[in-house]
Amino acid sequence: MMKKRLLYLLIVFCCSSSFAAESSGRPNILFIMADDHTREGISAYGSWLKDYCKTPNIDRLAKEGMLFTNTFCNNSICSPSRASILTGQYSHTNGVTKLRGKLRPGAPMFTKELQKAGYATALVGKWHLMNEPEGYDYHVRVLDQGTYFNPKLIGSENLTPKGYSADVFTDIALKWLDQKRDKTKPFMMSLHFKAVHSAFECPKRYDALYADETIPEPATLYENVDASGQPLKKAYLTRLLGPQDSQTYPTYIKREHQRGNDELGSLDPIDATGLSDKEIKRVSYQHLVKRYIRCVRALDENVGRVLDYLDKNGLAENTLVIYTGDQGYWLGQHGFYDKRLMYDVSMAMPLLVRLPGVVKPGTKSDALCMNIDFPATMLDAADAPVPDAMQGRSLMPLLKGEKPADWRDEVFYAYWARPAHYGIRTDRYKLIHTPQANGWELLDLKTDPAEMQNQVANPEYKNVLDEMKKRLKKLVIQTKLDPENLPPNDPFPRRRSDRKK
Repeated sequence: MMKKRLLYLLIVFCCSSSFAAESSGRPNILFIMADDHTREGISAYGSWLKDYCKTPNIDRLAKEGMLFTNTFCNNSICSPSRASILTGQYSHTNGVTKLRGKLRPGAPMFTKELQKAGYATALVGKWHLMNEPEGYDYHVRVLDQGTYFNPKLIGSENLTPKGYSADVFTDIALKWLDQKRDKTKPFMMSLHFKAVHSAFECPKRYDALYADETIPEPATLYENVDASGQPLKKAYLTRLLGPQDSQTYPTYIKREHQRGNDELGSLDPIDATGLSDKEIKRVSYQHLVKRYIRCVRALDENVGRVLDYLDKNGLAENTLVIYTGDQGYWLGQHGFYDKRLMYDVSMAMPLLVRLPGVVKPGTKSDALCMNIDFPATMLDAADAPVPDAMQGRSLMPLLKGEKPADWRDEVFYAYWARPAHYGIRTDRYKLIHTPQANGWELLDLKTDPAEMQNQVANPEYKNVLDEMKKRLKKLVIQTKLDPENLPPNDPFPRRRSDRKK
């Protein structure tokens, strides 16, 4: 009888311990990050693509939580943005200014802080940094970009699963959540998808989506960028949709596809024979946007699988869910594809956050936020200390519907690769400097949200220009960037040995 009672008490203790971990005041954290998923590619943001690029599962987070409309990265390219999201620091502080960069020794990481705070932590998917992952109890990642099909993953275990990467990554993440994690602890899962990076491969189930339809075009698709009077646009003419050369679409996408060597993917090449430059741009846009939409559809489907798992296992009510992309992406606006530039399409990030009982469903925030804020937000939610070395701040007050009086009223941006440029964005104005073109741009986002009119030479904006230059100079100092290291002068030039990795 005594043995049975002891066994009963042991079972009750274990169950109550597990329940306590799942329902404690500290929430679980699910951080989902897609690659190059622009706001225009999420139907909740209401772009011209909303009726075609449908994301019902990601939209759930907007309906059940908060949608952020003014979130920006400080450097719009994969590795630097990911490094800022990990460390809460600007690129010039954490050491990752360009692709495949390496973090400075001792850089803070929210993952390590959560691990110290008693969280079970995991990473699945794309990593894209030269450092080994730290702060994860379990991690499996692809090397560099990885492939869309049959990805090879390394880390806590070496895996060679068959199938589409988004499906595969989700399978692994769900297995960890269901079978491998320590359920006596709250969890933090980083699920990083390869989608929607070029060459925008989709699983066969979406190969024919919108094949016989014409997708609406962005209003600025046929803009004459060369005559725009905007130095940064003119410095980026290699990333145009047609005509064909080594960098413009469709030649670029064909090379990206071949590099990926995806044995199940299809390219459906563009036939530009006899077409004018404008017609090539039109055809290239349809090719790009359809592939992008198909890729998003598969991504959204897998986000839904994870959200459904939380629902079915009683975890949704105590889980902070964050969905974002590492930066924006051009889907034909101004005739461009790719990212990199300090215009909103490129530097703006999607951000949707759900935390039942804390975040009021169906709310929005237009506060100026940055990717360096994500680590402090997760640590704050977990009641874990935020390292002093982190330069961002927690979004938790905003999530609770409270905007602090001292909230930032400007964001800093710097891009060290080509075309090197930097600048400042406020609620209304944006100032961009492209040193190698010796050019400045002043944009009035209230009167010109499409960012097509450079007001630098407009005498009516002289006072605004002078004030923005002063604010930019002050902000550079506040972010602890040595003015001598402003783009194109990289504070962390890559060594030849780094380039071989």
